[in-house]
Amino acid sequence: MLKSRPVNAKLDFFHYSGDILTGFLALYPLGSGLEVCGMVHPDYRRQGIFTNLWNEAVHTADVSAYKTVLLNTPASSASGTGFVASLGAVFCHSEYQMKWHDNGITVTPPDPSVRLRNVELADIEDMIAIDQEGFEMSREESAEIYSSLLQEQGTRPLIVEREGVTVGKVSLEDMGSGTWIYGFAVKASVRGQGIGRSTLMLIVSEAQAEGQDVWLEVAAQNPNALRLYESCGFKVIRQQDYYEYLASK
Repeated sequence: MLKSRPVNAKLDFFHYSGDILTGFLALYPLGSGLEVCGMVHPDYRRQGIFTNLWNEAVHTADVSAYKTVLLNTPASSASGTGFVASLGAVFCHSEYQMKWHDNGITVTPPDPSVRLRNVELADIEDMIAIDQEGFEMSREESAEIYSSLLQEQGTRPLIVEREGVTVGKVSLEDMGSGTWIYGFAVKASVRGQGIGRSTLMLIVSEAQAEGQDVWLEVAAQNPNALRLYESCGFKVIRQQDYYEYLASK
């Protein structure tokens, strides 16, 4: 995402201590929402660096133009949770970061009629419809995401097909030492038929062949997805908490 930033957009803010980059804050517009994250070097915390970055971002970007503004922080970060509390931000939801482990779990082999293929321009409307159904997104939000997604380096948006018919979509991102799964959804009309499980095991098999770990994120309010991932060998490693910034309302 950082490598594919719009040229003229002021979305990234940096703090240097001498020649050392000691803090940064990044804004990620996602449809009508805005997500905020960043970090400060551990040796330079409690010096107001992130507060200054936040104030600069708020005054530079028109934060109030977004329907929602979410700040995310690792649940284990005392400094992160302390900062969002100082802003009066309200807890919204959690996401679990999960990693696949080969722990000897018996998993049903993928359905041979299920396959993955690269997205084509003709698939965009299908993908938008699946997002609207699976993630309760507006058409505008989904369309805006895909307008930039197809241009991102290292990102592979894929269509899930069964017997040549589109039944879902997923995106993979190569993070160097690991493959990340996100934006995974199966059409409601064909859920419960093993398509999700087959898709996951196809991705895991490909990643294993390339010596890659496999990671994904799942929202805590989606227990069905969480159970599916766990049954396929994924384990929760970290938790990210999202807080809504209300001062922009």
